[in-house]
Amino acid sequence: PFLQSIQLIEWDSSMPAIAKATELIKDLDSDVAKVAAVHKYVISNVKYDYSKINALPSAYLPDINNTYQSNKGICYDFSSLMAGMLRSAGIPTKLIKGYTPNATGYHAWNEVLIDGEWVVIDASYDSQMKAAGKKYSMKKDMALYSKSYEY
Repeated sequence: PFLQSIQLIEWDSSMPAIAKATELIKDLDSDVAKVAAVHKYVISNVKYDYSKINALPSAYLPDINNTYQSNKGICYDFSSLMAGMLRSAGIPTKLIKGYTPNATGYHAWNEVLIDGEWVVIDASYDSQMKAAGKKYSMKKDMALYSKSYEY
């Protein structure tokens, strides 16, 4: 189920973001290398959109094409983009909603299956840390993330 296109992670092979994922991973053999390549791309190119969070409609759904083309978004957009890019590469990826001390209020991130283990990856947090010149690591401590929903 965590490889499929769904309403919150709507993707298909014709999308520019999915073509970019294919390009990023084409010469990589391991899932961890593929995940790292997509993560590096997303956090280096997509910036957190602080103005968007204040004007968000209650029925908001992320749009992978919009996030990819605008190079900005909120945590929900980052996690949907990461999930679509990784799912298209055959790497099971969840979009998670919940809470973490790494974010104020409700948050979204990913869990990615790497070498048989679900790993927490928080691209929106990492993008902000990278932009601020602070240290971060791709894999997060799962104990710091409290799930409300997973998709």
